[in-house]
Formats: sequence, structure tokens, C-alpha cells
Amino acid sequence: MVRFQRRWASKRYKGKRLRYPIYSVNFPTELNEKVEAKRQKDYTLNWVEQETEQEEVITLTFTRNKQQPQ
Repeated sequence: MVRFQRRWASKRYKGKRLRYPIYSVNFPTELNEKVEAKRQKDYTLNWVEQETEQEEVITLTFTRNKQQPQ
């Protein structure tokens, strides 16, 4: 099972304390090795939602361009 989590962070900005949420996704432990191999890379995220009477589907697509800019 995959779960979304929210934690709160705060920063000082121009003398005020700002509080904002940080969201994360917890993957099942059987994916640890696969996730760890990709952890230090930057990806673009595409989010697609579909909902029917029976189920709700969220598709997350992580994309990374392997070509280095010249």
C-alpha cells in the first residue's frame, strides 16, 4: 500500500514565521532498492487523476531526460 503523508515546516521570512505543508509518498519496502537507485536524480512529475464509481486512480509519471545539455 502506498500512502501520502503531510508534515509541517516553518521558516522565518522578513521577521515573520511562515508555516507550510510538505507532502511525501511512502513506497512499500519491497521497492526500497529500486527507489534508492533513483533517489539522487531529478525528475519531472506528471499527475493524472481518474475516478469511477468503483475506484479512484492516480497515475504519477516520473520523467527524466537522460541527455545532458551541451
